[in-house]
Amino acid sequence: MCGFCGYISSNNILDEKTITDMTNTLKKRGPNAQNTFIYRNVALGHTRLSIIDVKYGNQPMTKNYNNTNYTIVYNGELYNTDILRDNLTKKGYKFTTKCDTEVVLVAYLEYGNEFVNYLNGIFSFAIYNDKDNSIFLARDRLGIKPLFYYLDTNPSNPLFIFASEIKAILKHPDVTPIMDKQGLMELIGLGPAHTPGLSYFKNIKEIKAGYYSIIKDFKINEEQYWDLKTKECYDSEEETISNIHDLVVDATKKQLVSDVGICSMLSGGLDSSILSKIAKDNISDLTTFSIDYIGNDQNFISNEYQLTKDSDYVKIMQKFLNTTHKTVLIENTQLFELLNNSLIARDMPGMADIDSSMFAFCNKINKAGFKVCLSGECSDEIFGGYPWYYKEHLCMHDGFPWALSENLRDNLIKKGILKKGELREYVETRRQETLKNVEVLNNDEFENRFRRINYLTIKWFMNTLVERTDRMSMANSLEVRVPFADHRIFEYVYNIPARLKLGMSKTSIPTEKYLLRKAFEKELPNDIVYRKKSPFPKTYDPKYLKLVECKMQSILNNKDSKILKIINKEYIQSILEIHGENLTENLFGQLMTYPQTLAYLIQIENWLNLYNIELEL
Repeated sequence: MCGFCGYISSNNILDEKTITDMTNTLKKRGPNAQNTFIYRNVALGHTRLSIIDVKYGNQPMTKNYNNTNYTIVYNGELYNTDILRDNLTKKGYKFTTKCDTEVVLVAYLEYGNEFVNYLNGIFSFAIYNDKDNSIFLARDRLGIKPLFYYLDTNPSNPLFIFASEIKAILKHPDVTPIMDKQGLMELIGLGPAHTPGLSYFKNIKEIKAGYYSIIKDFKINEEQYWDLKTKECYDSEEETISNIHDLVVDATKKQLVSDVGICSMLSGGLDSSILSKIAKDNISDLTTFSIDYIGNDQNFISNEYQLTKDSDYVKIMQKFLNTTHKTVLIENTQLFELLNNSLIARDMPGMADIDSSMFAFCNKINKAGFKVCLSGECSDEIFGGYPWYYKEHLCMHDGFPWALSENLRDNLIKKGILKKGELREYVETRRQETLKNVEVLNNDEFENRFRRINYLTIKWFMNTLVERTDRMSMANSLEVRVPFADHRIFEYVYNIPARLKLGMSKTSIPTEKYLLRKAFEKELPNDIVYRKKSPFPKTYDPKYLKLVECKMQSILNNKDSKILKIINKEYIQSILEIHGENLTENLFGQLMTYPQTLAYLIQIENWLNLYNIELEL
């Protein structure tokens, strides 16, 4: 994995300072090599985390084709590299490296813009054509790898900038970090999620998942090359289970290719256990990692969404697989202190300590000597693992089912900034914009509702989680691979009837991830296969709550706190005074309850200061 950036100026670029400064911000994404490229009015920068062809895969990489130079900067992993290279070799192309970067560039030369349809992997990249001075940008189908851009069409000084992370864009001297009213509604109305294609910064957008864009003469032409399409699925339950098994095994095996060691995250849940089992079948000395918190043994409280502790099930799987296992223990003061690190990694307020715990986890995995790690993320979204797929009060909610927090969000914004109902109207408009892309097959309301929630979850909730994983891991020079995010799995499972997906063909009682459990029930311990889904572990130590409460109170007491310009101080003070007991809504499902809501507000204050955000409200 890597990081890259670049820009197109209105005039020829005379020195390397700006592109070097931008590239330096991405060092953690690629600590093994760093290079820049300047030609006329275009500058490119790249940092490399060497995984495949460690010796020869440096970038920017240039190839000449029909008297035109094409230069690529690339971030990702291609899982069908060998097949594509063989096909291109038969067509007469010659390769000088073993890395997937060269294969991507040559595929573009052969197939043109539509070559993205040939790629199986997680990626974002930019290809510069020096003949027509254009840049081709693309992002993988499910948005696992990031790509942001900034466009200023001022006729006197037009400018286009792109980068793997926002921090590189902000390093350009002509960019001012601004949050306008739309950014505020994203931050408070939708955060820590954001509308696909947007950010909390004015004029900084992202290439959406499954899209490519061509930039020429400071105009951007955006095209969608992939989306989830509705179609009939006639497979029997037995055929469906078999197909799922084969797809998951194939996707995982393809992602075990590396010239460096690979480990696996292991929570004791179904998803990570499946991947660890497949990995152990192919890597005899597999190392697995789990995360826990100091004090959770004493402070854990079972609830509707987290019935059991991960540690008990990790032990079952570690013994079953006989892996070398390491448990990363997080101390609560460290969790609090890393709120800033995770904020900087994401460049925007995020999932608070859910982010900072992942930051600490990835840091420890990297320090143990690993550059590549498997994660079970993206399974719940497609296989029906979340409660809003089957709990009636959630799936019938007219809003985002993981954020039944409309009242809370309304109350958080300072009075007078928005008109009454403006925030809810904005959020609902964004939701409907997504849902209009969902096709239904018939008048079966249960099936159609499930499909709409499924699509919404993939485009919004999953995007928030994979952003977290990419930024927290790459900030620690660790590549996290997500085999469940193989687009073939998503295309197939998306169209399996909802009742079959939830195991309701013979009973009215839904079973989360029924088909995935059945696909691997003979290969894993029974306790693992039928363990109820448990979310990413949180701290239950009252020490952490005290830390965030004290910090939030100090922010409210400081008249110079920037967040006071946008939040309802009196409302937040009322929450603090009774320790959240009057808080009936969770900001972001079970992942962000009272402590995480306070931590999110703390991150907003730190973001406004660290990034010197100007407010245009």
